[in-house]
Amino acid sequence: MNTPTVAFAGAALYCSVVIWAVDPGCAQETRRQAQEQNSQQSQYRDQAQNSSEGQAQQNVRSFRGKISQKENSFFLEELLHRTPYRLADTWEVKRFVGKKVRVTGWLDQDQKTLHVKSMSLAP
Repeated sequence: MNTPTVAFAGAALYCSVVIWAVDPGCAQETRRQAQEQNSQQSQYRDQAQNSSEGQAQQNVRSFRGKISQKENSFFLEELLHRTPYRLADTWEVKRFVGKKVRVTGWLDQDQKTLHVKSMSLAP
Protein backbone atom coordinates (compact mmCIF):
# COMPACT_ATOMS: atom_id res chain seq x y z
CA MET A 1 0.00 0.00 0.00
CA ASN A 2 1.50 3.40 -0.90
CA THR A 3 2.08 6.22 1.61
CA PRO A 4 -0.80 8.54 0.52
CA THR A 5 -3.26 5.66 0.83
CA VAL A 6 -1.98 4.76 4.30
CA ALA A 7 -2.10 8.40 5.35
CA PHE A 8 -5.64 8.76 4.01
CA ALA A 9 -6.76 5.55 5.69
CA GLY A 10 -5.17 6.60 8.99
CA ALA A 11 -6.70 10.06 8.81
CA ALA A 12 -10.07 8.61 7.89
CA LEU A 13 -9.92 6.24 10.84
CA TYR A 14 -8.88 9.00 13.25
CA CYS A 15 -11.57 11.35 11.95
CA SER A 16 -14.21 8.67 12.10
CA VAL A 17 -13.40 8.04 15.79
CA VAL A 18 -13.43 11.74 16.64
CA ILE A 19 -16.48 12.52 14.50
CA TRP A 20 -18.39 9.46 15.68
CA ALA A 21 -18.45 10.90 19.18
CA VAL A 22 -19.94 14.11 17.78
CA ASP A 23 -21.98 12.85 14.79
CA PRO A 24 -22.43 9.11 14.09
CA GLY A 25 -23.79 9.93 10.60
CA CYS A 26 -20.49 11.54 9.57
CA ALA A 27 -18.56 8.52 10.80
CA GLN A 28 -20.62 6.29 8.54
CA GLU A 29 -19.99 8.62 5.59
CA THR A 30 -16.23 8.54 6.26
CA ARG A 31 -16.24 4.72 6.35
CA ARG A 32 -18.28 4.61 3.13
CA GLN A 33 -15.76 6.90 1.39
CA ALA A 34 -12.83 4.74 2.52
CA GLN A 35 -14.59 1.61 1.24
CA GLU A 36 -15.28 3.28 -2.12
CA GLN A 37 -11.61 4.24 -2.45
CA ASN A 38 -10.49 0.66 -1.74
CA SER A 39 -13.04 -0.61 -4.25
CA GLN A 40 -11.76 1.79 -6.93
CA GLN A 41 -8.14 0.77 -6.32
CA SER A 42 -9.08 -2.90 -6.73
CA GLN A 43 -11.00 -2.10 -9.90
CA TYR A 44 -8.04 -0.21 -11.44
CA ARG A 45 -5.63 -3.05 -10.52
CA ASP A 46 -7.96 -5.63 -12.11
CA GLN A 47 -8.36 -3.52 -15.26
CA ALA A 48 -4.58 -3.15 -15.62
CA GLN A 49 -4.08 -6.91 -15.22
CA ASN A 50 -6.85 -7.75 -17.71
CA SER A 51 -5.40 -5.22 -20.16
CA SER A 52 -1.94 -6.82 -20.12
CA GLU A 53 -3.43 -10.31 -20.53
CA GLY A 54 -5.60 -9.05 -23.39
CA GLN A 55 -2.59 -7.55 -25.16
CA ALA A 56 -0.68 -10.83 -24.88
CA GLN A 57 -3.63 -12.79 -26.23
CA GLN A 58 -3.87 -10.43 -29.21
CA ASN A 59 -0.43 -11.72 -30.25
CA VAL A 60 -1.80 -15.17 -31.09
CA ARG A 61 0.21 -16.95 -33.77
CA SER A 62 0.83 -20.44 -35.11
CA PHE A 63 3.86 -22.61 -34.39
CA ARG A 64 4.85 -25.89 -36.03
CA GLY A 65 6.96 -28.47 -34.30
CA LYS A 66 7.21 -31.74 -32.46
CA ILE A 67 5.75 -32.40 -29.01
CA SER A 68 7.93 -33.94 -26.31
CA GLN A 69 7.44 -34.69 -22.64
CA LYS A 70 9.99 -34.25 -19.86
CA GLU A 71 8.76 -35.29 -16.42
CA ASN A 72 5.34 -33.64 -16.01
CA SER A 73 5.88 -30.88 -18.58
CA PHE A 74 5.19 -30.82 -22.29
CA PHE A 75 7.30 -28.96 -24.84
CA LEU A 76 7.03 -27.92 -28.46
CA GLU A 77 10.32 -27.97 -30.35
CA GLU A 78 9.73 -25.49 -33.12
CA LEU A 79 10.79 -26.89 -36.50
CA LEU A 80 12.13 -23.67 -37.99
CA HIS A 81 14.51 -22.57 -35.21
CA ARG A 82 14.69 -25.77 -33.13
CA THR A 83 13.57 -23.68 -30.14
CA PRO A 84 11.87 -25.55 -27.29
CA TYR A 85 8.85 -23.87 -25.69
CA ARG A 86 7.17 -25.17 -22.54
CA LEU A 87 3.46 -25.60 -23.20
CA ALA A 88 0.89 -24.09 -20.87
CA ASP A 89 -2.86 -24.75 -20.93
CA THR A 90 -2.19 -28.34 -22.01
CA TRP A 91 -5.44 -30.20 -21.69
CA GLU A 92 -5.02 -32.86 -24.42
CA VAL A 93 -1.33 -32.73 -25.29
CA LYS A 94 -0.49 -36.28 -24.21
CA ARG A 95 -1.95 -37.78 -27.38
CA PHE A 96 0.37 -35.60 -29.50
CA VAL A 97 3.67 -36.61 -27.85
CA GLY A 98 6.25 -37.54 -30.50
CA LYS A 99 4.13 -36.13 -33.35
CA LYS A 100 4.45 -33.07 -35.55
CA VAL A 101 1.77 -30.53 -34.72
CA ARG A 102 0.53 -27.05 -35.42
CA VAL A 103 -0.05 -25.07 -32.22
CA THR A 104 -1.94 -21.81 -32.11
CA GLY A 105 -1.36 -19.65 -29.07
CA TRP A 106 0.52 -16.73 -27.60
CA LEU A 107 4.12 -16.75 -26.53
CA ASP A 108 5.45 -15.51 -23.20
CA GLN A 109 8.93 -14.64 -24.44
CA ASP A 110 10.37 -14.07 -20.94
CA GLN A 111 9.52 -17.55 -19.71
CA LYS A 112 9.73 -19.34 -23.08
CA THR A 113 6.17 -20.55 -22.52
CA LEU A 114 3.60 -21.07 -25.23
CA HIS A 115 -0.01 -20.66 -24.05
CA VAL A 116 -2.00 -23.08 -26.18
CA LYS A 117 -5.31 -22.07 -27.77
CA SER A 118 -5.54 -25.00 -30.17
CA MET A 119 -3.45 -27.91 -31.40
CA SER A 120 -3.75 -30.21 -34.40
CA LEU A 121 -1.62 -32.70 -36.30
CA ALA A 122 0.60 -31.08 -38.94
CA PRO A 123 0.93 -32.62 -42.41
